Amino acid sequence: MDYRTLVNEDNDGAEIPDQSLSPFMQFDTEEDLNNSEKQSQWSHQKDLDDFFVRVYQYHQQHGFFCIILSEIFGLVQFIFIVSFTILIVQCIDYPVLFRSTPSARNITHKIHFDEIIQSPQQCLSHMHLLTTSCIILSIIYWLYRLSRALYNLISYYNIRAFYIQALDIKPNDLSNMTWHEVQQRLLLAQRTHHLCIHKLNLTELDIHNRLLRFKNYEVAMVNKGILPPRIRLPILGDIISFTTGFKFNLRLVLFWGPYAPFDERWHLRQEYKVHSQRQKLAKRLSTFILLYGLANLLLSPFIFIWQVLNLFYGYTELVRREPGVLGSRRWSNYGRLYLRHFNELDHSLNQRLNRGYKPAIAYMNSFVNYSIVETAKFISFASGAILAVLVLLTIYDEDVLNVEHMLTVMTSLGVVVGVCRSLIPDEHAVFDPEQMLQLVLAQVHYQPDSWKDHGHTDYVQAEFGQMFQLKYVYFLEELLSAFVTPLVLCFQFRRKSLQIIDFLRNFTVDVQGVGDVCSFAQLDITKHGDLKWFVPIRPKSPSNTDGGITNDGKLELSLMHFHHTNPNWQMSKQCEVYLEKIQERAVENMHGSSILQQSMNDMQNLQAQQSFYSDPLSTTSLNNRSIISKPLMNTSSYTPSHTTVPVPPSASIIQNSFLNGGVSKADLPYRSLAHYGVLSKIHTQMFDMSDPNSFMGSLASIQGLPGAAQLDMNVSCLFMHELRHKYKHGEYEDLENISEDQNNESQC
Repeated sequence: MDYRTLVNEDNDGAEIPDQSLSPFMQFDTEEDLNNSEKQSQWSHQKDLDDFFVRVYQYHQQHGFFCIILSEIFGLVQFIFIVSFTILIVQCIDYPVLFRSTPSARNITHKIHFDEIIQSPQQCLSHMHLLTTSCIILSIIYWLYRLSRALYNLISYYNIRAFYIQALDIKPNDLSNMTWHEVQQRLLLAQRTHHLCIHKLNLTELDIHNRLLRFKNYEVAMVNKGILPPRIRLPILGDIISFTTGFKFNLRLVLFWGPYAPFDERWHLRQEYKVHSQRQKLAKRLSTFILLYGLANLLLSPFIFIWQVLNLFYGYTELVRREPGVLGSRRWSNYGRLYLRHFNELDHSLNQRLNRGYKPAIAYMNSFVNYSIVETAKFISFASGAILAVLVLLTIYDEDVLNVEHMLTVMTSLGVVVGVCRSLIPDEHAVFDPEQMLQLVLAQVHYQPDSWKDHGHTDYVQAEFGQMFQLKYVYFLEELLSAFVTPLVLCFQFRRKSLQIIDFLRNFTVDVQGVGDVCSFAQLDITKHGDLKWFVPIRPKSPSNTDGGITNDGKLELSLMHFHHTNPNWQMSKQCEVYLEKIQERAVENMHGSSILQQSMNDMQNLQAQQSFYSDPLSTTSLNNRSIISKPLMNTSSYTPSHTTVPVPPSASIIQNSFLNGGVSKADLPYRSLAHYGVLSKIHTQMFDMSDPNSFMGSLASIQGLPGAAQLDMNVSCLFMHELRHKYKHGEYEDLENISEDQNNESQC
């Protein structure tokens, strides 16, 4: 995609002023003047990005003591992996162990450990050159990790003092506080300690932009199609290559490395903002990517060895104990970026994807290859029969275990039986891919519009599988990443150098008190909103092209989510106008053809599928039960597209379903409906609060419980997707034909 259409060519004709922030300090009251005398070491943080990241990580990693344990065990684990590998490769006398030499066969007693483990001198004398090289690299890397660990411990010790002194949070109280509460105290600390010298008062958006400055760029590049790299193979088709190794190199190239476009982490180098420099910068970036690719190619054997050891030590016992784990699934690196909102913190993303895990599993299990199932049944039966006979023989006489390779055969048969049974679907399950995909959408909030009503097709299943990949595929990708990543960098990613340069220039804005950030992360509906998602009409401008609009409602849904997770955030006027417009559509649809009723009915019908999604110990229990009562269901105007069993709840059942749910306290920062959420509008305008049998009677009973906020976001997400789908099929006024010269009340 070419972003040159968004360029303001006037930048080339004049010298661009220095956009670096000029520091200032201002005290308006006597209290502030008195505070200046008591300024601590927290005032005027040099690297506020790093400081806020450590404040966030200190909370997420549960305090200083847990961080110490994590660092120590990480260093010890590395030593263990290297030393244990050297032991089994170099220091064991395998001819004696396996009795493969004449002298070893003459040994009549049981072999002792001291007979097969060689002395250190023998190990060193027979050391291979490759082993020696690996040891030297391991020592260098361990010393680097040690220095980083010491630096981190010193930094986090200062953060511990900051929590105690500035935030008034004692170590014992930290585990009982949500990040939202910590963030509110952080905003208050800015007024007293002046952490940022460029701005007297910080906002929630400022903090999130600092915490997620580079992550927002990654989300935006995935949304605009620059990432991830795609490789077309003759038989397999398009393969997405977005491994952990590639992510690390991507961040080195663009954000962390010595020649990265960003200088001092929070400032895009000035030459990258000049249109006339784009070709020169693209060539230079292409050269740097090539150098990184060659460096990865040089280190690929060592990286591969480390990946093999890490996966072998970490998962072999788990695979032996639970063979079906290889057939389980995980959210891929690409899926996590595609499904991530702008300004969404890691813990919020993880919990949202965890809530969508079970319906995603149910959706993927809806596609059954019956030829594979029949084959798996036969292999499982045959392997199980052989294993049963061997077990009975072992019970009858334990000498059976002395037969050569008997334990190996029994273990292998157990693994085969476990894998085959994981391929056989539950005989009591009833699969409905359309409903499952809707429930996935309610939790993860994003899907291409082309998936609507096509969830039963192999095309949608294959695309969803790229975001929700099998674990054995993930393991293979990570193993091969050592050799694939250099090729992707050198031959595929380099070609996008010009697109990256244009993207950074066109979608970077300077925010006072924050620095250079991705413009999408500012949640500017007027600038980047999509008319098809019912954003306010924008004035005509040469920069208002499709290149500046996010895909799949990314900006609109991110705004709604940020409002739900940060209810005290003072958003701009155009954002308020947009969210109010969504609310008004919701109220209108309560009396008409009812897209809102359809969304709520979908929520009720989907949550009634207890066999797929009910788990009282799961973090998803919040949404397992219906809270939509009968008076809301206008079945005369809406007929569900799927047959389900209705579950009319009472107010007490609703409360119990929320109180018994395992929703993490860090996920929901407040206990009431968001002001601009869809349900909050209905709560304040449409229903009689005094009627206990009405929907709002039930909704009033859950006010103050954590689940109300999540339900509001889920319903708002489904409703916004339904609005977009209805607009696409011509059921709403063509907004693009409205005159954009008329007065626009949404403008600030």
